[in-house]
Amino acid sequence: MFVHHILLQISSHFHVFVLWLSITSPLFLNFVRSDSVFISSSDYTAGAYGAGPYQTFFTSNATPVAFNFVQPLNKSANSLSSGYLFTSPHGTSTVQPSASIFDNDGHLIWDGSAWGATLVFQVETYLGEPHILVWSGDILGTGIGSGYLNLLNSKYERVARYTTNLTGITGSTYADFHEARITTNNTGLMTAYYTREYDLSPYGGSSSGYLFDSVFQELNITSGETLFTWYASDHVDPSECYNAIGTGGGSTDEAWDYFATKQHINAIEKTDDGNYLISSRHCFTIYYLNGTNGEIIWKMGGANSSFAMGDGANYSWQHHARWVTKNDTYATMTVFDNGGEYGEYDESSSRGLYLALNFTSMTVELLQDFIPYNYTVSESQGSVQLQPNGNFLVGWGFMPWYSEYSSTGELLWTAQFGVIGGNYNEAYRMLRFNWTGEPTDSPSLQLVQSSSSNLTTIHVSWNGDTRTKKWELIGASDSSGSDALSLYNQTRSGFETTFTFNTAINSYDFYAVRAISSDNTHLGTSNFTSSGNGAVAVVIGAWRAMMIVIIIYSLGVI
Repeated sequence: MFVHHILLQISSHFHVFVLWLSITSPLFLNFVRSDSVFISSSDYTAGAYGAGPYQTFFTSNATPVAFNFVQPLNKSANSLSSGYLFTSPHGTSTVQPSASIFDNDGHLIWDGSAWGATLVFQVETYLGEPHILVWSGDILGTGIGSGYLNLLNSKYERVARYTTNLTGITGSTYADFHEARITTNNTGLMTAYYTREYDLSPYGGSSSGYLFDSVFQELNITSGETLFTWYASDHVDPSECYNAIGTGGGSTDEAWDYFATKQHINAIEKTDDGNYLISSRHCFTIYYLNGTNGEIIWKMGGANSSFAMGDGANYSWQHHARWVTKNDTYATMTVFDNGGEYGEYDESSSRGLYLALNFTSMTVELLQDFIPYNYTVSESQGSVQLQPNGNFLVGWGFMPWYSEYSSTGELLWTAQFGVIGGNYNEAYRMLRFNWTGEPTDSPSLQLVQSSSSNLTTIHVSWNGDTRTKKWELIGASDSSGSDALSLYNQTRSGFETTFTFNTAINSYDFYAVRAISSDNTHLGTSNFTSSGNGAVAVVIGAWRAMMIVIIIYSLGVI
C-alpha cells in the first residue's frame, strides 16, 4: 500500500517529481525539462547540469541541447531578423548529435535526428523553392564520412539525394560532409577527397609518398552527371600551405593532409559569372577559380596572396568564406578567422570578419571584426552570416557558443549550448533562415491524468511545424472524433505546449488537439486519446541512459 500511495503522489505531482530528480540525483544532472532555456546561469557554465545539458519532452523522443543565454538579448533595444536558427551540435557530451532548428529564443522547432549526425545543414533555393540541404551517412572517423546529400521540401520529404562521382582514380574516395551548396542553375556543389600517390621528396617526404587530395565537384542533381571536378594538387603546390609534413605521407593511412584539415575544402560558392570561390584552411588562403579550366584567378591571404592585406584583414586556419556583394571592381565577404588550430595559436582570439576587396588596387580592408564573449581561440569549425537587417550571426565552432552582433560590432546576445572543454560540445555552423515547415504527420499528444483530482494535463507538439499559433482542445465520445466538440484554446508556447483542464466540467471519453494558424486555418489534428485506462511513462534523461516510471491505469486499480 505504501508503494501504491507513492505512485499516486508521483502521478499527481508529475512535474515536481521530474524536476526534483533532475536536481537532486547525480545520474540526471544533464536532464532539464521541456523547453528549458537558461538565462545567465552560472551553474550551467560551471557544469552543474553536466557537460552537455539537454531537454526532454512528453510528446517526443527528441533530446536537443539546452541553451544558456549568457548575455541575453535586450529585446526592447535591439531587433533581430526574422527566421529560425539552423545548427547541428555534436561532440562527446552532446546527447543528440544531429540537425536541429530553433527559434530565436532557443526553443526547438524541428528535431532532425532521423538524419543522424551531420555538419551540412542549411536552407538552399532549389527549383525556385526553399529546401533544407542536409548530409546523411556513416561518419567513419574524425572528419571522415561516406554518405549523401539530401534535399528536403517544406514538408520534410526528401525530393533528391546525390553524392560525388569520382571515377577513373585509384585510392580510397569519400564524399565529404563539411560543405555543399546549390547553385542558381539548380546544380549541386559538394566536396570530396581521396588518397593519391605523390612525390613528396621536395617537401621532406618520400618520393613514393601519399597525400590527401581535396576535391570539389559540380553535379546535375537529378541525373548525378558530373559537370566539373577540381583537384587541389593539380593547382596548388603543397609548399604554399602551413601544415608541415612531419612524419606524414609514408602510407595511405598516414597520408599528408596538406590542403585542408581532415581533407575537406571548408567553403565553396559559384558566382554568376561561372567561377568558383573556395577556402583552404591549411594554406590560409581563399582561392577564386576559373569555372572552365579550374585555373586560379587570384589568391587572398596566405603565402602568395594576390592582394595586399590591410590591418586586421589577415586570417589563419579559416572557415566559411562567403560573398556578400560582388561586382567587377569591388566586393564584400565574410570569413570566420579561427586564428589557430590544435596546439598552434597564431592569434589570441578567433574572430568573425567582414572584409572589402578592391579589385582595382588589389587590396583587402577590414570593415568589421567580431570578438567572442569569452575571448578565446576556436580550434576548428565556425561560421559568419550577414543578416538581412545588417546584424552578423557567428557560430564559434569548436567552442560551444553562438553570438549575434550589430553592424558596428556590438555584441547583442551570446548563448552557450554546452560546457567548454575537449570536444565535449561543438557545432560546425550556426545560420539563420526564413523557413516554413509543413509536416505531413499528425501533431503528437500526451495526456497525463491526476489520480487525486479531476485535473488532466495535455502536452502537445508538432515536429517541424512553424505555422501553429494556438492549439484547440476537442473532446469526443469515440476514437473517430465524429461528434467532437471544441472545448478550449491555448496559445502555442515553445516546442511542447502544456495546458490543464477539468474533466469534471469537460468530461469526454476521448480528447485530441487541433493546430490553428494565425488566420484561424485548421492545420492538423492529433489522434484521439482515451481519457480512461492507459499508461503514463515518465522518461528521465535521454534514450541512451533513462529511467522509466510506469503508472498503470487499468481495471480500476488506480
